[in-house]
Amino acid sequence: MRTRILLVWTLLMMPILSGCWSRIEVNDLAFVTAAGIDKMEDGKIRLALQVAIPRMLGAAGQGGQGGEKDIGAKAVWVISEKGESILDAYRRLQEKLPRRIFFSHSGIIVIGEEMARDGVSPILDFFIRQREARMRSYILFTKGEAVKILKFVPKLEKIPSEVMREEVKQHIGVRINLKEFVHMLVTEGVEPIAAEMEIVSSNLMNEEDSKAPSPSNVETNLSLKGSAIFNKDKLIGWMNDLETRGVLWLRKEMKTGVVTVNIPKEKGNGKISVLIVKAKTQITPILKDGEITMEVKVSAENDLYENNSKLDVSDPKVVHVVEKELEEDLIQRIQLVLDMAQKKFKSDIFGFGVAVERKYPKEWKNKFKKQWEEDFPKLKVKIIADMTVNRTGLSNKPLILKEKESGK
Repeated sequence: MRTRILLVWTLLMMPILSGCWSRIEVNDLAFVTAAGIDKMEDGKIRLALQVAIPRMLGAAGQGGQGGEKDIGAKAVWVISEKGESILDAYRRLQEKLPRRIFFSHSGIIVIGEEMARDGVSPILDFFIRQREARMRSYILFTKGEAVKILKFVPKLEKIPSEVMREEVKQHIGVRINLKEFVHMLVTEGVEPIAAEMEIVSSNLMNEEDSKAPSPSNVETNLSLKGSAIFNKDKLIGWMNDLETRGVLWLRKEMKTGVVTVNIPKEKGNGKISVLIVKAKTQITPILKDGEITMEVKVSAENDLYENNSKLDVSDPKVVHVVEKELEEDLIQRIQLVLDMAQKKFKSDIFGFGVAVERKYPKEWKNKFKKQWEEDFPKLKVKIIADMTVNRTGLSNKPLILKEKESGK
């Protein structure tokens, strides 16, 4: 009797216990590794997707059609379509593919300049609503068309998006993902900023050399060339590599880097290069008589790696001279970026407004929040630098002094 009842219950429950009823096989998915968005001349939006080709991703000779005949073959396929909106272009792309577009493995979003100047809100709205979209995807901008970045064929990696991701992870420029960009966009007191990605020559080219190879024969690579500056959701300008380094200091994102300073002739002449080992930035708003000023303290511990001057860094007094030169150079670099942000772009990409809100929340809400766009360009900022050289290497005296001593 019990056996019969159990059998009946099993038969009744079978329609419910259907296992993975909503599963999607891997062979049914088109894995997107990067997405690129451009604005076309007719006003429509072009969505380009970098789709991985699974049979090209394994080691040569391992399964599928791998082997010598696949050497040099592309591991990705770039497809594109345009539409009235991102979703419209996405739907048209899906009609071209036999597999379902899958965004969960996409780690890069590249946006072209024309699209960025028109406003990126519609683009971001699409990606943050997608169930499969990764909020940790890095967002990059380019002065040309985004699709060209996606079509780049790398030398060291199989997938171009891997080159872009490794470039960003090296901390040589601003590192902004989708979540952080959206947060800056919706937060009062800070304007968005993101990295600029470009295709550059792998070698140093001499413009005056008439025998220089044609552009089609020049070896190229993907590289971070600076940063894209925004006011609200619209691109308003660019900063180069040097200027971006100053941005990293003010955004508390400086991790490591090389600083080279020119030593004055009266102090020893030549150049000295140090490697930043540890950096720190402290931003302090000061409210006095109803006016806000900003104090920025930057400090770094450095290792001396190259001494092409006549300075003998075995002397602590000489090391102190080097530290002062490093501090002056850092202050000038940060001041240059401040002037650009305040006078040229009038965009608080450093988040000074956020710092004011945290320290003086009532004053921010009642006064400064409403007029921060007018106050920021006139904001007085005091920069204090403290650079220390902890290690001078295995040799204290420069080679030029050692040669003179040995010649005596």
